[in-house]
Amino acid sequence: MKSQKGNDLRPFFEPSAVAVIGSLAEPFGLGYGVIKNMLLFGFAGNVYPINPSYSETLGLKAYPTVNVVAEPIDLAIVITPPSTVPSIVEQCSQKGIKAVIVISEGFGEASKDGARLQQQLVDISRRTGIRIIGPNTVGLINTANNLVINPYLIDYGSIRKGSVAYCSQTGIIGAQCQALEDKAYPIGKLCDLGNKCDVNEVDILNYFADDAETKVIALHLEDVKDGRKFLEAARRAIASKPVLILKPGKSEPAARAAASHTSSLTGSDYIYESAFKQVGVIRVNTWQEFWEIPKVFVCQPLPRGNRVAIITHSGGAGVVAADMAIEAGLEIATFTANTTDKLRRRHPGLASNPVDLGPASSLSTDPLSLEDALINTALNDTNVDCAAIALYGGSMTPMAFIVEMFDRLMHSVAKPVAIWIYGTKSNMMAELSHKLESIGLPTYSELDTAVKALGAAAYYSKIRSGLDHSNLK
Repeated sequence: MKSQKGNDLRPFFEPSAVAVIGSLAEPFGLGYGVIKNMLLFGFAGNVYPINPSYSETLGLKAYPTVNVVAEPIDLAIVITPPSTVPSIVEQCSQKGIKAVIVISEGFGEASKDGARLQQQLVDISRRTGIRIIGPNTVGLINTANNLVINPYLIDYGSIRKGSVAYCSQTGIIGAQCQALEDKAYPIGKLCDLGNKCDVNEVDILNYFADDAETKVIALHLEDVKDGRKFLEAARRAIASKPVLILKPGKSEPAARAAASHTSSLTGSDYIYESAFKQVGVIRVNTWQEFWEIPKVFVCQPLPRGNRVAIITHSGGAGVVAADMAIEAGLEIATFTANTTDKLRRRHPGLASNPVDLGPASSLSTDPLSLEDALINTALNDTNVDCAAIALYGGSMTPMAFIVEMFDRLMHSVAKPVAIWIYGTKSNMMAELSHKLESIGLPTYSELDTAVKALGAAAYYSKIRSGLDHSNLK
């Protein structure tokens, strides 16, 4: 009798016990790598190495098969030759394991024989109800319980805990390819779906939509297997949290590359674009935007509208930012007469938006207090819904003052800001970025990403306001 498949993906992200089936050879056995990474990042659950050629590894007892482990197992990681994977997944289902991540490559993305093996996995999943992520995946992350499943040794040991769920169809999202410790993206959960033989974008979107720890969803998708179900899931998720999607394959060469990468069938980009607008998905266009734009939603309120104040120390940067703002769906705010008066009294060149602080600062005897007053004045203007602010990060930057100033402003003004940090020393820029993000402010290394983030926040605010999605631009 065909079993009813469960839609609960918690065994993947919240397992109490994990079996790792694969090579335990040091230092580059992929099963060994999975176990070492779980121990490195501090996963507290039980870990069971499975390999008949070993009695122990990394201080853990090893077992010949999952069937001889007396204790219950929630999740199995399989990294064995493709021909062996179906029988191992069958054993896992007999053991009562609810979830399997197949890291092994060589399935539907590789050949006709691989596609037949992948279909066997589909058949087992449908018959037994066991859920499968993969094959051809690097795994997943849950920062809440320090679960990092990745077969490649990672040369750092911490990832910032956050509330963004990232999901992709490529292993480049994994901790072995991304400087997740240095970049400090606010990651809650992260997943590489691989070939999506079972668990697909609809399943993961529904799971993230219901996950109380997830506040923002960011998906990288090469294809969508069931458009109707996906749009239903997206519409449901967007009712409570923003959904951002990076959908490549706009060009014919990119579409061909996607097909060879994960055996994806990409459709017309126009169809995807129209469908995303229909339900209110926020589309991002670059890998950088995929990672960084979600930060604007994490610790700040949504803007009431799309009117932006732009504050820089360079008139040229302000002009560039104004163009970018219009392209991002923002409106350059017109300051009230009261604000214009206050700014003009400080310096004649400050009375318009974008605000160029450079000339006034160079003439001031106390440029820090001037900057504090000007940002405060602009943010408190009733015609301003959000602000893009440029800050210099260098050896002369008074970081303590800047952090205190923004901490105070954010407690007194409930409006989102996005901060572009520029300078001549990357380590100083990174230090200022980390300090500001520690108090809940999103920072960006590129001006256009900062502006686009505010545009995304205003777009989602409009969606949440209950306006007709079909009228969104």
